Amino acid sequence: MSQKLKQTVLIVLFVVFSIPVFAQVTGDYRSKATGNWGSASTWQIYNGIAWVNATSYPGQNSNVGTVTIGSGNTVTLNVNITSYTIDKLIIGNESGGNDTLLFSDNNDWDVDIMLVAIQSDGIISWQGNTVLKLPEDGIIYNNGGEIEGKCSEAKRILLGDRLFSSCKGNVGEYSFDEIEGALPPPTSNGDITECAENPIQTLTASATPPSGAHVVWYTATSGGSPVSPTLNTVGNVTYYGESVDNSDSNRRSLFRTAVKLTILPRPTISVSSPPTCVFRLFSPTTYQLEVTVNTGTVTSTAGTVANTSGNVWAITNVPSGTNIVVTVTGANGCTNQLPVTAPNCACPVVNSPTSGGNKSYCTGDAVPSITASVGFGETVDWYDSASGGSLLLLGNTTYTPAGPGTYYAEARNTTTNCRSGARTAIVVTQDTPPTATIGPDQSIFTGGNAIFTVTATNADTYQWQVSTDGGTVYNNISNGAEYAGAQSTALTVKTAGADKNGYRYRVLTSKSGSSCPSTASSSALLTVKVSTVITNRKITYRVDM
Repeated sequence: MSQKLKQTVLIVLFVVFSIPVFAQVTGDYRSKATGNWGSASTWQIYNGIAWVNATSYPGQNSNVGTVTIGSGNTVTLNVNITSYTIDKLIIGNESGGNDTLLFSDNNDWDVDIMLVAIQSDGIISWQGNTVLKLPEDGIIYNNGGEIEGKCSEAKRILLGDRLFSSCKGNVGEYSFDEIEGALPPPTSNGDITECAENPIQTLTASATPPSGAHVVWYTATSGGSPVSPTLNTVGNVTYYGESVDNSDSNRRSLFRTAVKLTILPRPTISVSSPPTCVFRLFSPTTYQLEVTVNTGTVTSTAGTVANTSGNVWAITNVPSGTNIVVTVTGANGCTNQLPVTAPNCACPVVNSPTSGGNKSYCTGDAVPSITASVGFGETVDWYDSASGGSLLLLGNTTYTPAGPGTYYAEARNTTTNCRSGARTAIVVTQDTPPTATIGPDQSIFTGGNAIFTVTATNADTYQWQVSTDGGTVYNNISNGAEYAGAQSTALTVKTAGADKNGYRYRVLTSKSGSSCPSTASSSALLTVKVSTVITNRKITYRVDM
């Protein structure tokens, strides 16, 4: 019996699932004749320039990139491949002939092949009662080819020790027919890695579903609830995409495609010693400065750069009047640039302003003012960039911005109008208030436990409260004999007595370091039912009412 697999047969996690006809690279194999896998005369190998006769079979002496069975050849698997790994086995070279991988006897074959692709002219001829064991993270992928042979439960496919499938399906997780009817998982559009921007950007995972389907994202390889696959903080997260039929939501892919999002931190750089002029007899005037970074290596568009100590770098011998850009490059490849305006060496040195501190505010509140201090006879001009840019406010040590962002203070001598060589950055951040949605009311019998829950966003701190007067006054709860989880997302009221009947509970949520105040959830009611004793003659019954 022949089964034609019209869609993906087996998929394993963390793999891009579209299978092209791969271009050869040095060390790839292809069949040149019908024969046994374990015979070198069956194969040719690519030496980087041309295909030549092989002196060993694929997987015999080294790891292999791609092996292709094509040109109408039939290759009979007669060896285990466990010492080395083959990345891809492609059955069929799209030339129109029948290209066959044959299991002719009743052996169990253990092969370290990570991906098996059956192309439109490819065939797996499963004549014997053969068990094919692939690695735990292996793949068999059908692209219009065939599996032929009389079907029986003894024809099996294992992924590691996992019995994934038998032909009839009465053992293993799926029959071949069930696997054939499943959607292929989406094709990953690639992991995304970017350096953090200011303000922080949002990365979104993406994948291409098969025709007539869409992608639903999760945070795990199986189970869970759908999520939006985004990242907008420094760090990384992996999302898993599942194909879902547009017409039948019950028809899905058996496995999910992993896409990893990463936002890398940028190194920081600041001027720790402002630009100062250096006057020398019989030599051109230059200027110098020092910068401090948190990590990385420093370069400059002009001058001499040297690491003086720790994370402090000196830029010297910069020609007078030459503006420069100082760049720090972190070990992760991310960079940060600091434009420096050349000091006017005909002017007295003007030091950069001293920041009054970064500020934050909660959404809906007024934007706070920022400040910078300067020396006697100096004032501050405010800009929207570290160099050049637009003037926001002239001659004031205090500035009230329109919204969040990074603002730059430049010192200016009010008599000479000489300016500081660098500007001082001050950051204004807008915090999002937390939200809190409490779970349902709870009803228990005396002596039982009640559990109240809360779902929150933008929160990492919780404080449960109780009202004994119907919701007028609430007091904080502490863990002890009566309660557990008073500072978590789930509060347990332990062995509640009838005296707690009618108590109401709520939770205060807040975010550490946020300027936003705590948010109180709505309240949930606790109902405590009393057990009733019914006596009939000498027999006593206890009935929960």
